Amino acid sequence: MKRGTRNILRVSIIVTVAVLIGITLWFNLTSDNKTVAVGDEAVDFQLTTMEGEEIRLSELTGDGKGVILNFWGTWCKPCREEMPDMNDIYTSDDNEEYEIVAVNVAENEQQINQFISGLDADLEFPIALDESRDVTEAYSIGPLPTTIAVNKDGTVVKKQEYQLTHEDILAFIEDATE
Repeated sequence: MKRGTRNILRVSIIVTVAVLIGITLWFNLTSDNKTVAVGDEAVDFQLTTMEGEEIRLSELTGDGKGVILNFWGTWCKPCREEMPDMNDIYTSDDNEEYEIVAVNVAENEQQINQFISGLDADLEFPIALDESRDVTEAYSIGPLPTTIAVNKDGTVVKKQEYQLTHEDILAFIEDATE
């Protein structure tokens, strides 16, 4: 290949890469994706539970309850490890001031039932099904588990990615009910 042709090819490649980087940056900076952060108003949603009941965030907070949203998946080992702790606290505590909602991310009921049957205890808090991932996307959930505390006023007061300890769960409940 001639020297002049090689230079034209190099310049063309550099210009193409620069244009693609510019387009990518433009789309990322002008997109409407907004992460729900601590201090933001919680995104309201309505989901169906495993028992077939409808659950709406605004109804729970409207009843004066703080809400702990725990996003999880059946394949997630940390999710399996934190669920019994959440259940122990939920069943041993006076939970009239808060609600724990375990939001399963886009899995079918058979997978969820197999997961639950593998736990040592029956879960007493509602398991909501986010089959379309709309709620997961609205809250910009990345790694699982991710837990969000919403206070009685509907404001996100705490968010943590990864597994909760027993003490973390108690802290989430305290923050949600203040």
